[in-house]
Amino acid sequence: MGLRFQRRFRIVRGLNLNLSKSGIGVSAGVRGAHIGITSRGQRYTSVGLPGTGISWREYHKARTVGFRVWPLLVVLLGVLALIVLR
Repeated sequence: MGLRFQRRFRIVRGLNLNLSKSGIGVSAGVRGAHIGITSRGQRYTSVGLPGTGISWREYHKARTVGFRVWPLLVVLLGVLALIVLR
């Protein structure tokens, strides 16, 4: 069994920055349901029953054009900086 590490930081309500052993990802949604992009650029949808430990995650097929999380992360952090500096 492999060791797993994940830590989630709230950027703004409904938008999270996810740190894991493999890198940085982002996710958006509400408690019990969210969509996200892993550190490897893989898109997913996740639904669960809060407080039970029961959840379901579906990974979506990769796009034909290569997609990395860094450009999205830079844009999101730029928007956040604009909001905070206002």
